[in-house]
Amino acid sequence: MFQFFLELMKVPRVESKLRVFCFKIQFQTQITEFNRSLNLVNSACNEVRNSLKLKEIMKKILYLGNTLNQGTARGSAVGFKLDSLLKLTDTRASNSRMTLMHYLCKVLAEKSPPLLDFHQDLVSVETASKASILSKFFMHCLLEHKQWNLVTYT
Repeated sequence: MFQFFLELMKVPRVESKLRVFCFKIQFQTQITEFNRSLNLVNSACNEVRNSLKLKEIMKKILYLGNTLNQGTARGSAVGFKLDSLLKLTDTRASNSRMTLMHYLCKVLAEKSPPLLDFHQDLVSVETASKASILSKFFMHCLLEHKQWNLVTYT
């Protein structure tokens, strides 16, 4: 075994060659995992795009925002940015602990109860939100090693 390592030390650029060898061995597995993650993210996107209940909730949020902003330049919006949804939990009534999110849930429960189970239309979203991190990590690793010429080191 010791003799093997002595011989290995004589090989020019051995560290680079071993890294490329490891990369080549793991590449197909990583591609398969990346494709699985990508399919999951695509499924989640389709679920969000096709959820009629989620669209109705978004319409109600837009209506609520337009009602609150009535008489201002923002009072006739035709859409909103998704990060604006965070304001639903930040905006509170002046005399209570109720937020705009609480109010929205209360109104939905009273007037549109079937919309409250919209999450059933979005079964892949939570898993895809975790998978996309893996996909980003894989892409980072792939791009980090793009300078490797796999033919040169074989």
